[in-house]
Amino acid sequence: MTKGTLYNSSYLYSDLIFIGLKKNKMAYDTKELEKKSLIAINKHKLMFMEHIVAFLPCSKETFYNHKLHESDAIKKAVEEMRVGKKTKMLSNWINSETPSLQIAAMKMISEEHEAHRLNGTKQEIRQTGGLKSRVIEWIPADQGNDPEGK
Repeated sequence: MTKGTLYNSSYLYSDLIFIGLKKNKMAYDTKELEKKSLIAINKHKLMFMEHIVAFLPCSKETFYNHKLHESDAIKKAVEEMRVGKKTKMLSNWINSETPSLQIAAMKMISEEHEAHRLNGTKQEIRQTGGLKSRVIEWIPADQGNDPEGK
């Protein structure tokens, strides 16, 4: 065997070992990652998909390759966390003695016309009169008032 052949064969062997390790390292169970995601959402009060990845033993790419962002269980857990926090915050604003928080809460729970009234944003435009239509009579060029009388 020549030195070059030995080098090339050992190079290929080390590549195969590296590829094998990489495959084993990247082999994640989707159900296990989903379970860990749900635990992280509840434990750390996560409300965004991007934040979930930080608490998982995989990369962002792996998270999306396993389509965990499409998981109904994860979506539901994130939405429940958001709604729970919004409800708690709104309740705190309503019960607050701070006028700016009370106004913010009122804007959140008010009807559209009430919110516009609070904001002073609705502008009403009134128009008097109406549309007038005119009938235009068409007269062919060969008829009508010919100044030369032809």
